[in-house]
Amino acid sequence: MEAPGPDAAAAAILEDVPLVMRAIRARMREGRPAGMSVAQFRALLQIRRNPGSGLSEIAEHLGTSVPAASELVSRLVREDLVRRETDPHERRRIRLTLSPAGSGQLDLAQRAAMTWLRSLVSGLSPERQHAIVQALADLRSLVEPAELTEPAEPAGPVESAGPAEPAGPVESAGPAEPAGPVESAGPADHADPSPAGPIDRVVATIGRR
Repeated sequence: MEAPGPDAAAAAILEDVPLVMRAIRARMREGRPAGMSVAQFRALLQIRRNPGSGLSEIAEHLGTSVPAASELVSRLVREDLVRRETDPHERRRIRLTLSPAGSGQLDLAQRAAMTWLRSLVSGLSPERQHAIVQALADLRSLVEPAELTEPAEPAGPVESAGPAEPAGPVESAGPAEPAGPVESAGPADHADPSPAGPIDRVVATIGRR
């Protein structure tokens, strides 16, 4: 049997990984506490992945407005699932973190998804189970460097300023005064590029998103 090439591997990743992720998310949502909406559950997951997130990040993740995200977060705060504090470096911004109760709720949902996944893979042979673990580890090692390097956005088109107007006659300014001595500028400071932030591990992300 001929081994699959890179095209077949890439096609399998594009087709199968989103399917698995949707199934895991569905199982985790089924394990959320009674009375908690899907949006609230997704907000808790986002805060766990990115502790210190603000309202704008939550709104962007949920695809909603900042006022709507603020109302949702306020309910999570009242239910003691989320801690809200003012950013010490920017007083107008808040930072959100999970409370112990919020972390506990997500742990229960994740355990439900783990139980379901365990029941699925238990029907495979030990060799096939090991193959899954190894394949995910290989995929993570390939994705992590690509995630750390964000491509630069292409520059927009340069607007034309139109034809230049003809200059008028040049007036004589008389003899120029001699310039004073030029001060030598010190060496330019070179700012060190800021290192890219850490990213979530792919295997952990499968159980966290």
